[in-house]
Amino acid sequence: MIEIEDTGPGIPPEKRQRVFDAFYRIEGNEETGSGLGLSIVRTLLNRLQGEILSGPAERSPTGLNVKVILYLSVSH
Repeated sequence: MIEIEDTGPGIPPEKRQRVFDAFYRIEGNEETGSGLGLSIVRTLLNRLQGEILSGPAERSPTGLNVKVILYLSVSH
């Protein structure tokens, strides 16, 4: 698992799943970009049978916490 957390403005709960949609950008966001980054990450993780989770920051009153999870497979 890789966990990333920032102290930015965060993402409202009702929009957290939308940020994984291709070309979706939160209204009023002044950052440049196409809105493809998180969509690509989710697609790759789905193909690798992993997952990406987002939620509020755990160590800050604002911000975002993202967990990228790849499961180990054990062969015998």
